[in-house]
Amino acid sequence: MKKDTIMIFQQPELYFFPHFKEIVFSPFGIPEKSFRYLIYKTLYVLRIPLCSVFWGDWKKHIKEAEQVIIFDYGYQRGMERYIKKINPSCQVSLFIWNIIDKKHKNHKLFTNKNAIYSTDRDCCKTYHFKYNHMFYTRSYYQPYSAKDQNRLFFLGADKGRASYLAALKKKLEKSGLICDIRIVARSVRSFRNPSLAGIATKNSLSYEEYCKEIQHSGVLLDVNQKGQRALTMRVMEAIYFSKKLITTNQDIVHYPFYNENNIYLLPEKLSCISTKEIQNFLERPFLPYSEEILSYYDFEHWKGRFMCNRKFK
Repeated sequence: MKKDTIMIFQQPELYFFPHFKEIVFSPFGIPEKSFRYLIYKTLYVLRIPLCSVFWGDWKKHIKEAEQVIIFDYGYQRGMERYIKKINPSCQVSLFIWNIIDKKHKNHKLFTNKNAIYSTDRDCCKTYHFKYNHMFYTRSYYQPYSAKDQNRLFFLGADKGRASYLAALKKKLEKSGLICDIRIVARSVRSFRNPSLAGIATKNSLSYEEYCKEIQHSGVLLDVNQKGQRALTMRVMEAIYFSKKLITTNQDIVHYPFYNENNIYLLPEKLSCISTKEIQNFLERPFLPYSEEILSYYDFEHWKGRFMCNRKFK
């Protein structure tokens, strides 16, 4: 794979990133649960200029890179200055695809405020970031299949959504959906909660295993976290796996891929969910997404937008 772009991502083994293993790297060259990592954190907090010794193999490739894209949770203070010192012509961008909260404010440390991007349009307005879309990869593309049309699948962490998902499952099942909803729970309290019986699980899946579950489902469920308005990975999966989508994201109607045959927007209140409306949604034929949409949200288009912004903005 051409190494014009290097990505620094907190966990390169997640999602589809193994497909980009030649250009995506962990921030660190040491295990994060190790004594050496504790030494690193001490140096980092004290701002002692030796932190780069502990950074990962991405350091070996930045001399040839045209651009380095650092994902929000993978960013460490000083990375952009280190890269620029070695390769002054390299463009360095910070890409935010998670919610900004009290624990995650790395954008404040990034020195080039004109090179910070977000998938959330509200964040772009609030913090004056540039916008870049969520992305996926065509290597996972699957044409539409009529199998398992009434099977719905969701797997995710709690993130404050467990009780809502448990109640939603009951509503959706009344519409004739076979709901496989799993919340990966870490606390004993979750497993003792009777309302979460049947959805709480200790077992996560590898992304390849997760994708097999998607392939055997006709509908994906997308439930945003509180305050989240950007597109999630589940929306991308619905597009590239050619699946119907049920979502809580009120902003989805403003995107060019939205259509009522493929995407059902849940009302904000559970009590307003209509069994008949969902049944009607399930009966509508799936409309394959256009080549234009598949190209727009593809990795190649996404990475190109960083370079275009440098040239034209």
